[in-house]
Amino acid sequence: MPTPSFIVGRMNVLAENLSPGSPQITETLLRIAMMVIAKAKVNVRRHRMVDTGRLINSLRWEFYRQGDTDGVYIGSFGVKYAAMNEFGGTVSERQRRAMFVSFGRRRVKLPSKGIITKSGSEWRWKPRPYLRPALKESQQYIMETIREYLRLK
Repeated sequence: MPTPSFIVGRMNVLAENLSPGSPQITETLLRIAMMVIAKAKVNVRRHRMVDTGRLINSLRWEFYRQGDTDGVYIGSFGVKYAAMNEFGGTVSERQRRAMFVSFGRRRVKLPSKGIITKSGSEWRWKPRPYLRPALKESQQYIMETIREYLRLK
C-alpha cells in the first residue's frame, strides 16, 4: 500500500494541469474531500471512538488558495485529542484523571477500552489512525477524480 506522501506526490504531479480558481477544480476538490471524510468517519466508528460525537462531527474540509494553487485541508478541527487518536502519544497523570465525567457528586470514568496503558511512570495513548487510512483507501478514487477533471478540461 503506498504511503500518504506518495499519494500526495502523485496528486501534485496531476494537479500541475489544474486551473486555479475554476469551478471545476473546486468541485473536484470537494468530491475528493467528501470521499476522504466519509471513509474517515467509517474508521472512527470502526475503532469505536464515538462517545460524545465530537470527533466524528469535527471532521470537515476547508478550501485554501496560496498564490496560484488551490487546495483543500481535510481533518479534525477544534478537537484537541484528535491528533492523539491519530498518532498516539503520552498522557500526563493530570490528563488521565481528567478523563472522568461528573454526574452531580458522582464521577464516572470514561471507558478507555485498553487505549490508555501505563508504561513505567507515564501513560501511553495507543494510536488509532482514522485519517491516514482514509487517504490511503481513497487513493484510487482521488486519481480517477483528477483524471476525469483533466479529460473535461
